[in-house]
Amino acid sequence: MSTRQILEYLLETNTSVSVLQLCFSLLLAAVLSAFMYFVYRGTYRGTLYSKNFNVTLVLVALITTVVMIVIGTNLALSLGMVGSLSIIRFRTAIKEPRDIAFVFWAVAIGLACGSEFYLAGVLGSALIAVVLVVANLDLYDSVSYLLVVQGGDEALDPAAVEAAVHGQVRASKLRMRSVRAGSQELTYELRLKSGNTAALVAAVRGCAGVESVNLVSYSGESIG
Repeated sequence: MSTRQILEYLLETNTSVSVLQLCFSLLLAAVLSAFMYFVYRGTYRGTLYSKNFNVTLVLVALITTVVMIVIGTNLALSLGMVGSLSIIRFRTAIKEPRDIAFVFWAVAIGLACGSEFYLAGVLGSALIAVVLVVANLDLYDSVSYLLVVQGGDEALDPAAVEAAVHGQVRASKLRMRSVRAGSQELTYELRLKSGNTAALVAAVRGCAGVESVNLVSYSGESIG
C-alpha cells in the first residue's frame, strides 16, 4: 500500500451508529451506572462517604460510553485518544482500595455499552454487585479491635485484666506489655461482637489498678 492509501485508511470513518443505538447505549449506561451508584452507597462501611466521588463514577461511565461510540472502529481516532489521555495527569489520590475497583467498574460499563456488548455489561455488573454484597456481609457478626489498658505498675494485675477480657470476647491475644516508671500498658488483639463493646469496657474498668481503657477498631473507631 502507498502512503496515501495508508493515510486514507487511517482517516476512514466506519462509525455508522444509528440514533436508536446511540440512545440505547447511553440509556443502558445510565441505568447500570445508577445501579453502581446505589451499590457503592449501600456497601460503603466507612465514616466519610463521598457523594461527589460516587457521582463521579456515574459520569466516568457515561463519558467512557460516549468516547467508545465516537471512536468506533476508527483507528486514527483511537490513536489520537490514546495520545490525548497520555498527557493527562490525575492528581486526586484514591484512599480506599475498593474505590479503585469501582473506578474500573465504571470504565467497564462505559466500554461495554459504548461497544454494544450489552449482555457483558449487564451480567458483569450483576456479578460484581453480588460479590460486593457477599463480601460486605459479616458472617460472624464480629469486629477486630485493639484493647489498650493503662494502670499503675504495682496496682494493675495483668491476670485480672486477662480474665475480664476472656469473659467478654471469643478470642484474644496479648500483643504487647509495656512497663514504665510507675505505670504499665497492656495491648490486646481481640474479636468482639459489635454490640458488646460497652460491656467489655465496663468489665475491664472494674479491675483493680486500671486507670484508662481504650478500645480501638481497625477502622479507626474509638470506644471508651
